[in-house]
This record gives sequence, structure tokens and C-alpha cells, in this order.
Amino acid sequence: MLRFASLASTFLCSLVRKTHLSQIAKGASACVIAFFCVAGVFTAAPTLAAGQGYTLAMDAFNPFAVDPGQSSSAKIALTAGTGFTGTVTLACQVSSQAGQTPPTCDISPGSVQPTGSATATVSTASATPGSYLVTVTGNSPGTTAQTGQQYITILSANPDFTITIQSAMVPSSVHAGNGALGTININPLFGYQTPTGSKGVTLSCATITPLVTIPPICNFNPNPVPVTSGSTATSQITITTFGPVPTTSTTHPRIFYAWWLPLPVLSLVGLGAATGGRRARKAWGMLALFVVAGSLMLLPACANSSNTLTTTTPNGTTPNNTYTFTLMGVDDQGNVSSNTGTNNTAPTVTLTVN
Repeated sequence: MLRFASLASTFLCSLVRKTHLSQIAKGASACVIAFFCVAGVFTAAPTLAAGQGYTLAMDAFNPFAVDPGQSSSAKIALTAGTGFTGTVTLACQVSSQAGQTPPTCDISPGSVQPTGSATATVSTASATPGSYLVTVTGNSPGTTAQTGQQYITILSANPDFTITIQSAMVPSSVHAGNGALGTININPLFGYQTPTGSKGVTLSCATITPLVTIPPICNFNPNPVPVTSGSTATSQITITTFGPVPTTSTTHPRIFYAWWLPLPVLSLVGLGAATGGRRARKAWGMLALFVVAGSLMLLPACANSSNTLTTTTPNGTTPNNTYTFTLMGVDDQGNVSSNTGTNNTAPTVTLTVN
């Protein structure tokens, strides 16, 4: 820089000497111009150094208004000035008023080499509803700190709950007459819990598609479901279909109940043998042996232990189709699960009957 000032001074003095001023004026003008030249050079030096810095720009938060428990983010753009090669360290601060619990703010990444970008994320898990000013500050050695500011609003929200599917129906496909199981979660929001004395949230299948004459039916266990703030409650859903059900009936073998059948014949044989002669007794003995052998052959046929029957439910059979159930929950105060309704994506489970 000094070398540049010396060269500038020499150049200006040489120009002054070529003017039509007097000799004294020439010398005076040269000295004055040289002085201001050198002073201007040194004055411009900090300006040139500052021109080698960076700029910081912060976008608005998206979304700019959130419910408690939600988060929002804003993009931070850093642009390098001419010749700037440093690294900028970023910090985030949230301003709040007395009595407020402010949200937390994090920046990722925490340091950036311009030209580059970062993201400021505000988490509102335990924050008080209200409006907050978020300030992002960038620091780099040898440069002036740069800042960006944006507002974010945390909305007031009433305690509420949602219903989600923890596990889908298993099995997902059944024959008519069989059923399937799944698990449902009830998630409290904004400090929700079932009121004192309340049995809890009552679950139901609000709709079923398609509509058929003999549809599957759903049940929940437990139902109602008690809900505690900050803790997810669960219930098991069972979907049952109607149709032919094979059943097996078992009977105990009755081995001795048919022994009385040959008794009349054996009595007659005994009487004939007692009153007849020797030859007659031999004939009656052969007859008795034949009767006993025949009875032993008939006994196994009379002692069947089981048989298989197919019965049909009195309501008929559920038609083959894929059925979709929309789930809903409501507590004793009339509060309905917030993710059920025309403006929300309601939780559903499906089961195929084939």
C-alpha cells in the first residue's frame, strides 16, 4: 500500500511540474496534491478490506405460523465479497417477552464458507403460543458481523388427539369366515388426556367400503381406551368375516355298548346245548362261536371317534372383495380425533376376502 502511495505521489508531482503555474506554485501544488493522494490511499484501504467481506440474507420461515409441537425452517444465504475466502460461524437467538417460554433454534451447518447456505430450524415442542423474533448472526475474523431477522408465530391450540395405525391387519387376506388382527395408536396432542372420571376414547369403524349385504365387522380391545398426556395408548382391532366354517366333532369310542346284541342268540344256544344230545351240543357250540365272531367284526364299525362337518353362519357369507375401514375416536366430552374428517387424511385399515 505504501509503495502504491509513493508511486501516486510521484506521478501527481510530475503532472504539476508541467503546468503553467509559477515555480513556487509548482512546488507548493505538488506537495499539497501528493499529501492528499497519500491520505486518500490510506483512507481507502479499510474500504477495500471491507469490500472483501460477505453478505447474509435470511428468508421468511416456512410455515411462518405453526401449532405447538411443530417446527419451521428458514434458509440463510451467504454471498462472498470480492476476494473473501474466510469461514462464517452462524448463531441463532430467539427473543421473548416476560412469562413466555421461547422455542429453540438450531442452525445447520453451524459454519459456512461463502458463497453457501444454511438452514435455521425452530422447534416449538414446549413453547408458549405467541410471536417471536428470530435473529441469525454471522461472524468471521476481520469482518463486520452480519445479521438476519424473521418473525415466527406459534398458534394457540386446544388439547387434542389423533389415531394412527401401528400395525396393519394380519393376515391381510382371508377366506370368508375367518378374521384378522391389527394395532391402533391413540396419540395425545398439546397436553390432551381423558378427563377425570371418563372411561376414555371410544374407537369405531366410521365407514366401510364397498357397501355389501353381509360386510365384515370390526371390534376393538380395549374399548374405550384411557389416554394419558404425553403417552401413546394402544388398542387391538379385530375384523371378522362371515362364511362357511369347517368344524370337527369328536366322540369317545363306546366299545362295550354292542355286546348285548348276541346275548339272545347265545341264550338260545345254551338252552339247546343243555337239552340236546352230544351231537346237538357240538352243533350249538359251532353256532355260538359264529355269533361271537360276527359280533367282534361289527364292533369297530360302531366305535367311530370323530367326524368333520361344515357349518354356515346363519347370517350368510361375506362376499369376496377388498374392504377399507375408516377409523374414528371420540371421548366422553364429544372431542373427535383431529385426523378424521373431510379435510384430513383419515386413518384406514384394509382386509381382502377371497
